Amino acid sequence: MRRFIATICLLFVFSASAFASGFSIYEASARANAMLGAFSAYAEHVSTIYYNPAGLGGLDGIRFSGGATIIAPRTSFRNLSSLAPLGQKTNLKDQNFWVPNAYASYQINDNLTAGIGVYSPFGLGTEWPSDWVGRGASIKADIKSLFVTPAIGYKLPDFGIGKIKIGAGLRMAVYGQVKLKRAVQSFTPEGSFSLNGDLDKTAFGFNAGILYQPTETVTLGFTYRSKIKTKYKGDAVFTNLPVGFPQTAKGSAEITFPSSYVVALNVKPIEGLTTELDYVWWGWSSYDKLAINFDQTIPALGGSTIVNERNYKDSWQLRFGAEYSKLGIKGLTIRGGIAYDKNPIRDRYVDPTLPDADRWLFSGGLSYDLTNYLAVDASYIFIRAKQRKVTDSTAGGIDGVYNTYANLPSFGITLKL
Repeated sequence: MRRFIATICLLFVFSASAFASGFSIYEASARANAMLGAFSAYAEHVSTIYYNPAGLGGLDGIRFSGGATIIAPRTSFRNLSSLAPLGQKTNLKDQNFWVPNAYASYQINDNLTAGIGVYSPFGLGTEWPSDWVGRGASIKADIKSLFVTPAIGYKLPDFGIGKIKIGAGLRMAVYGQVKLKRAVQSFTPEGSFSLNGDLDKTAFGFNAGILYQPTETVTLGFTYRSKIKTKYKGDAVFTNLPVGFPQTAKGSAEITFPSSYVVALNVKPIEGLTTELDYVWWGWSSYDKLAINFDQTIPALGGSTIVNERNYKDSWQLRFGAEYSKLGIKGLTIRGGIAYDKNPIRDRYVDPTLPDADRWLFSGGLSYDLTNYLAVDASYIFIRAKQRKVTDSTAGGIDGVYNTYANLPSFGITLKL
């Protein structure tokens, strides 16, 4: 019984933590998306607030960018457990998620520029049929987040060794929500468990960066994002379950999003062509266990706290992007990219709330200047995850094979005054 209730508790923490898993959202700008986020040494667009705040240094005038990415994931599951016929296939319900972003900057003087960004860096949405074989692990998981980042960038004086810019921002998690539902199959008839949770209070972290341009055609960039500790509170509802389970209970959990850094190289080999390669590292090994605390004793649990091991591993991404503007069509710039994303979840900890896997990403996009001060941006990303086979899952998971792909169109505007 305690193992069973621990599994239920685990889902609350695990689903919330999916904010910072392989489903972290790196798509923070339509223009940057076209280069697959290889933007940490780009420094020519106001979305640098997210990718590297040092890029604000010397960014002139007043700038604004706003837009959204539509994330349309598609996943199928082929059963390998004893709970249903071997090979039985189930498709994740089709869902499309709208992820907004907005940035603004103001040049204070020739060297100093301040800005603010609003974006959603973490999120997840999965919904399986209510009668599928894995309903005891998950039926629905829906997670939303919103961050606000005021930032500042400064262009250092000329020391004769090249151009140097520095910058920093305050990352504030101002909104977060978790909705979860799963079946409880240990009893006849089946019961259910659902949860609604919200971010308890604003959580704080920071990002900082530096840009070094030794020549007019080469720029090196480095960005660091700190850990952010968040706390969630929610109402759990236990339906049609026997003695030992309350009908409702309140719970809380602290989740620390890991630190990350980016090393970037931007090269302009010929006039009109810009290329960039970014290495992105995530410190997931800090995410080693999960804990949930109830405000009352749960008889079936034998206490009010449960701790579960997660044992994530550090992960990395390689992102390459390019743009070209000398097309013979005034105001038109085209972009493209390719990336490889290494996921942090060990096989036995994969479950239907987050069927993550290593993946390849491909992108294309363009910008077109409608006027001297207004441009439209559009991009498209295709994600193809490697097939993920799970045969020794922990409690809360189910053995099987996951296949996932996703389409991510983006649209936005860029304004310069």
